[in-house]
Amino acid sequence: MLRLALVALYGWFGVMQLQDPSVWVGFLPEATGYLPIPGEMLVRLNGWFEVVAAATLLLGVYTRAVAFVLGAHLAGIAITAGGAIGVRDATLAIATFILTLNAPDSWTVDARSARPPENASS
Repeated sequence: MLRLALVALYGWFGVMQLQDPSVWVGFLPEATGYLPIPGEMLVRLNGWFEVVAAATLLLGVYTRAVAFVLGAHLAGIAITAGGAIGVRDATLAIATFILTLNAPDSWTVDARSARPPENASS
């Protein structure tokens, strides 16, 4: 259930950033203004990252690695956001990190590819 809830979370935010990146530019840290990439492009790149990562979590492909990267990403956002939003994002980052600690559930590609074939002879 946690994996699917995080798929919904990251997928929704990713799609929202792709639909209207100008709304999200205000959430970028001030330091991004020094980058040679416009804010809207950074938001779009982040949106694609979150959509692709959510899709891999949905399928259960490289679940632990993707969860770790998403958790670290959201922890970074929590640190730069601070305040109540930072606390919320830190909590969601911890929930995402929890996926890295558990074995893949039976509904993932990871779990299915790790099983030895049935009827395999020695």
